[in-house]
Amino acid sequence: MSSRRTVEWQVRFDAAAKLFEERGDKALLRRTATDDRIDQLWVSTPLRDTIINYALLDTPEDASDHHGLVVRLDLDRARTDNMWEYK
Repeated sequence: MSSRRTVEWQVRFDAAAKLFEERGDKALLRRTATDDRIDQLWVSTPLRDTIINYALLDTPEDASDHHGLVVRLDLDRARTDNMWEYK
């Protein structure tokens, strides 16, 4: 299995989409390009339930052609019961 395929199988949850499902806050899914969300953070299954906050950074203006991301995790909520999934 290629390393790319391994990443595709392990990193499956969009942090902003996960919080949007819980909160219904459309600002979490706002576009970061002309027609799509190109600035995203994805996590593996054990970290899915640890996501407690997510934000896009718009400042300083013109600092980059991408948005910065802030993701807050509560690692006490990490799933460690299935070591094959966790490692």
